[in-house]
Amino acid sequence: HPALAGRVISVHDATGEGFSDSNGHGTHVAGIVAGNDSRYRGVAPEATLLASKVMGAFGSGSTSWAMAGVEWAVEKGAQVINMSLGSDGSCDGTDPLSRTCDAAVERGVVVCVASGNMGPLGGSVGSPGCARQVITVGASTIGDKIADFSSRGPTADGRTKPDILFPGHNIISARAWGTRMGNPVSDLFTQASGTSMACPHASGAVALIIQARPGLSPAQVKELLMSAAMDLGYPPNVQGAGRADVYAAIRGERATRPPPPP
Repeated sequence: HPALAGRVISVHDATGEGFSDSNGHGTHVAGIVAGNDSRYRGVAPEATLLASKVMGAFGSGSTSWAMAGVEWAVEKGAQVINMSLGSDGSCDGTDPLSRTCDAAVERGVVVCVASGNMGPLGGSVGSPGCARQVITVGASTIGDKIADFSSRGPTADGRTKPDILFPGHNIISARAWGTRMGNPVSDLFTQASGTSMACPHASGAVALIIQARPGLSPAQVKELLMSAAMDLGYPPNVQGAGRADVYAAIRGERATRPPPPP
């Protein structure tokens, strides 16, 4: 895709289909992280990308494929891993994929995971969103409301999830050639909603934080984002710490709840 040209430095296919994105989801997510189009720019447009295909043409895949993608990215030296995927049903963080994600964090990689699109049902965060050390990302709207579809906690073992909210409603980003995922707005771009779109906003934000403040551990990055998040007034198992404020996080500030509308 032109918005990603020259910055995908290594690719991996766990599916056996070949690397082409015949679904469109992965390209859209990558564009949110790092697209460098003059109009639809990603969060971290100077980032380089490692791309692992772990889901097939119909948008599904096996747990082992996702685990293989995480392990490949860690070995390739990823600083941030984006997981815009998940399973249905509550979990407690002990499943193999959640453990694989936590193991990546223990090796120094920040892992951002979509909370899921089973909201407003409570207890609907699936694997790997229930992993303990990842940043689990719910979706907010342009009006700073929780997106109805954004999955809610708690986890099956009673922990608060998601950890934070990022924009995930009506997001325009890169469209893979020949695909119709979302609502196409041109040959090169399409609009889609989901925590899959919120999660790469978090991953791009983490890239900016690491660039601005190198040497932080994954736990420190997570704490910066959560402590700076703007409280939108929802329960913790709906919004986590609130809607992210990346500038405040980089500066080590604490955000406040926005004033009521006039």
